[in-house]
Amino acid sequence: MTLRMRRLFLGRSAYRKRRLGDATRVLPVLFALLTLLPPMWLPQYFSFARGAVWLAAGWALTIAVTAGLHRAIARSRTEDEDDA
Repeated sequence: MTLRMRRLFLGRSAYRKRRLGDATRVLPVLFALLTLLPPMWLPQYFSFARGAVWLAAGWALTIAVTAGLHRAIARSRTEDEDDA
């Protein structure tokens, strides 16, 4: 006799929270690559000043996007608590 395995599906909000958490974990690695690879490929274009501006802009963008993702995660958690 075979037992049928029930498929478990996540609700929309739980799935969204998990994907936002995954994006938050991957984001620093992605931005590190996007910040460091262009100066390594084109060192003549990124002088000291341009390289410093490029690094600061990448760092600031990483912070801003990560803060936005954390805010979205917190908003989805408060919506879940209101539903319960």
